[in-house]
Parts: sequence; structure tokens; C-alpha cells
Amino acid sequence: MTNLTWACPSSVRIPGFKNDDIKLLSSSDTKMSVWREFKKACLETEKQAVSYTKFIDLWQQFHPDVVVAKPMSDLCITCQQNTSKLLRSANLPDQEKSECVRAQHEHLNCVQTERELYKRVCQEAKINFQTIEDQIDLDEAHQACSLQTTVHYSFDFAQQIHIPSNPMQPGPIYFKTPRKCGIFGVMCKAIPRQVNYLIEEASDVGKGANTTISYVHHYFQNHGLGETQAHLHADNCSGQNKNNYFIWYLAWRTILRLHDSINYSFLIAGHTKFGPDRCFGIIKRSYKVQFVSSLYEFADIVEGSSTIGVNKAQLVGTHDGRTIVTAYNWSSFLDRYFNKLPNIKKYHHFRFSKDEPGKVYFKEFTTSPEQSRTLLKNSDLAILPPASMLPPMINPEGLSQDRKQYLFHEIRRFCKPGTEDLVAPPP
Repeated sequence: MTNLTWACPSSVRIPGFKNDDIKLLSSSDTKMSVWREFKKACLETEKQAVSYTKFIDLWQQFHPDVVVAKPMSDLCITCQQNTSKLLRSANLPDQEKSECVRAQHEHLNCVQTERELYKRVCQEAKINFQTIEDQIDLDEAHQACSLQTTVHYSFDFAQQIHIPSNPMQPGPIYFKTPRKCGIFGVMCKAIPRQVNYLIEEASDVGKGANTTISYVHHYFQNHGLGETQAHLHADNCSGQNKNNYFIWYLAWRTILRLHDSINYSFLIAGHTKFGPDRCFGIIKRSYKVQFVSSLYEFADIVEGSSTIGVNKAQLVGTHDGRTIVTAYNWSSFLDRYFNKLPNIKKYHHFRFSKDEPGKVYFKEFTTSPEQSRTLLKNSDLAILPPASMLPPMINPEGLSQDRKQYLFHEIRRFCKPGTEDLVAPPP
């Protein structure tokens, strides 16, 4: 088996394989179907085909880098399109083949450059933290700009989980929708520690920009280190992170001296695996093997998911809808003071400084030339309210009456004794 026409190189690291140089067969292929194609080719050339068992042994011996792809999500569309072009270019002129290879090579070089920046700033932040680690109490809040250093943070939403969740799953609950709990994590790799905001269904206000900004703001106030310079990384979700509202919020922070400077960076779409994903994986691994029957039990699982205590739980609200972490209407609040930055989705790096309040520096990639733009509508900084004056609160709608009825009649019987009224109380 030496003809790898139908195997394409992977643009991402495949879980379970240490080697990055993996070639993928289609997920619709099986080892048996590949052997049948091999046997057919042998018959056409009048050669003796080895048995299926021997074929698999030879495959593992000589081509362990060729694997059948598993269904995956959140892949890079550019890599997929370039790979498809490469597969279709077998009978094209050499010039067109070269163009396909060049496009993919440039894309992967850009991905690698952005990844190296992410690794570098994480390492620098780790070194910075080691020099002041003995001076920091991680269990208390820190005043803004009280620590003269640079700290790196990354944040993202995880896939929601359901409560109750039983590893020995009763058959009937498979077709039902238990109570939901979202997760938003803010990771500080230098410590390392990730604060996970557990968003109970009754406290959920959506996943838009207002929610993301509110959780990040709460993190800075209650879990941040009080650094003067911050470097942030997020994925490319425009509804949550890569939007004018978040850019305005970061400019607002530097204007009011909550940070001296902020760098805000994004990894290339489709190549955004970073710190929070690892911590989410640790949580999900513990969650899947334990019977969870309340928000408080899930919080305990988060806290105990790592032997070194990397995951911390922060409740956003309680089962009865009581709010612990308030969400604010940042979009309408900041819209009065800032102008929009056009074509914001194409840029991957933004920079703000207290020395140039209201101005943002931005560029498409790490190696691109930097541009700047003034975001403030009015140069008079006195019109901005003080940092203590926050936007109007966004109150969660809570559970609808129909949802309460559903939980009580369909989910209550699957809860642990003593947790029924937390998850599915009488409506």
C-alpha cells in the first residue's frame, strides 16, 4: 500500500496521536473497504492479494500515519477547502497544483505564527508570575493596577451540561431534556487556574456580548491579579468576543485606569484550541463518570476535577433564580461614548493604552502593519461616568411555567433523594 492518493494531510492535531504528520482517509471509509479496493487493484493487475488480517498488519507496520478520520467539528474551513483543491488537482497543470500548495502553505504559516505568539505570551506571563508569586494571595480580590506586571488571560464558553446526569443512565431520560447548565471559563495559565462560571438555566441571559463582557468584568474585579498590563486571547466568535462592544469595553477600562494597557488577540478560526479547552476537558471527564443531581454537586465536581486544583467554580446564580454574578447592558451603555470600528472581523490583534485614551491600534496578523483609530465620540474624557457607575442590569427571565411543569413531571424522578426540589420543584 504505497498509493496515498485518497489520503489528505490533517490541518489539526488528531486526538490520540502524538505525531502531527497524520494523513486522513475519509470518515466514510473503513479498513475493510480499503482492503477491498486493494484486492480489486490486485485482481486488475493479476497480482496475489494478501488476506485482510495480513493487510491490516502491513498497514500498521509500514503506514501507521494513515488513519481513517473520525467525525469532527469546529474545523478550519480554509484548510478543508485547500485540501479539497489539492485532492482535485491530480490531473490539473503543474502551475495550478503549485498555486494550491502555495495557498495552503501560506495559511499554515500564518496559523503557526499566531500560535507561536500565543505560546510566547503565555510563557512570558508565567515567568512574570513566578517573580511575584509569593506576594499574591489567590483567594482574595485585588485592586485594579495594584500589581506592576503583565498577566495573560484566555476565555471561552464550553458546551452546556445537563443536571441530573447519571453515568448509569436510565433508559427513559435519554429522550428528555434535563435542567441545563452553561460554562464560561477564564484561564490564567501562569498560575495555572481557570475560574469556571456555572450558568444555571434559571440564571441564563444568553451568550451575547453583554454576557461575555459581564463575566470578564466580574473576573477582573473578583479573581484577577490586579495587573497593570493584560494580554487577552479569545476565539473568533463575533457574537461573544470579536465585536465592537467588547472592543469598547477594553477601551473603557484603559480610559478609567482599570488597566494601563491591554492587548487583545485572536487565534486563526479553526485553529483556536487553547487553555480553556484543556480545563473544560478535565471537567467533562469527571462529570461523565459521576452522578450529578444539583448545581452544587456539579460545582464540587469542577473543584475536584484536577489534583492540582486548576479548576475553580463560580456560581452565576442558584436553582431558584437568585443572581450571584450580575449581567449588565454594556452594549447600550458604551454605544453613547464610542464609534464602531469597521471590518472588525478581519483583524486579529487590538491594543489599548491609558496614554492614548479612546484610541485602538489594530492589525490583521502578527506580521501585518499596525493601524489606529479613535473610538471616542467626544474627546472630553470627563463625560464618561466613573468606573463605579455600571450599566443597567439585565435580569434573567427565569424558567417559564411550561419548563417548570416539564421538569417536575418528567425529570424529578431521576434526581437523587433530597435534590428533587433543587432541580425540579413543584411549579
